Amino acid sequence: MFTRFRAVATAVLLVAPLASPAVAETQLNMGGSTNTSSFYPYYSALANGISANDDTLNVTVVSAGGFAANSVLLQEGDLDFGGISPDIIADAEEEGYDGFRVLWWTLPAIQNLMATKASGITNVAEFDGECFHPGTNGSSQQKNMMRILKVLDIRPDLYMSDSGDAIDAIKNGRCDGLMMATQAPRLDSASAELNLTRPLQPLGYTDDQIAEIREALPWMGFYEMPAGVVEGSEPYTVHAVWIGFTATDRMDEDTAYRLVKGMLESLPLQRSALPAIADVDIAQQTLDVAEQPLHAGAVRAYREAGYTVPDRLLPPEMK
Repeated sequence: MFTRFRAVATAVLLVAPLASPAVAETQLNMGGSTNTSSFYPYYSALANGISANDDTLNVTVVSAGGFAANSVLLQEGDLDFGGISPDIIADAEEEGYDGFRVLWWTLPAIQNLMATKASGITNVAEFDGECFHPGTNGSSQQKNMMRILKVLDIRPDLYMSDSGDAIDAIKNGRCDGLMMATQAPRLDSASAELNLTRPLQPLGYTDDQIAEIREALPWMGFYEMPAGVVEGSEPYTVHAVWIGFTATDRMDEDTAYRLVKGMLESLPLQRSALPAIADVDIAQQTLDVAEQPLHAGAVRAYREAGYTVPDRLLPPEMK
């Protein structure tokens, strides 16, 4: 498997016009998303910003095929840092690898739950025995939705397909609801279109359900959706999977410090590529939502910038 990922990463190595290699002292390979992803411009802006901010660093974006591939390449040392999500780190820890060290968390991938109003379903538990699409086949979103259903002991009649087929099934009454990811506190475009012909009811977790999920999956995030996601809907809480960056404990403290400092000082460029973070304090957000240990260099950068780092986020190297 590692050989295949190495070949893919090498084949699609993408280099943005960054700082001159003749000047940079440290070359860093950063694992991004696929180059067709809507997040790819953000990864390019991030690499450019860090490199421009510190002429001792030259960051190259490597498109290896997604976070799972990034995880493999990070563990094997073929990436220096890269995009990842907490569930991928948790999977690696379950398999015995404990070397990931968080640099920052950028934004949540909101996992929005909806039922058709015609179904009468108003709580996710009511999907027990009813048709529910848990996310696109093979996706991390589907995997995490299935984890939550197991934790809550909810057993729907699962509609396993891609999102397009699931939406068609809901349109013609063969299914009652679905989970769809969105980058903002509103319906994704496909669900918004579906809502025009098959009105939807957003669903949130109860406080008791959230407590159960947090106990079983402590890395899982949650997001407060506002009122009015559909006409007349109340505020509700859904789960969310954070998207951010990690290095490993092989990276030295000074390099990680310069990476995080470069990220903080190049936020305007990143925000122009990813408007969803326009008003986000990335440093404070990271310290608020992180459950896995930070890199020692990240701790140093955040403290230097005036932030208080909770003891729970200190890596073993600092204890």
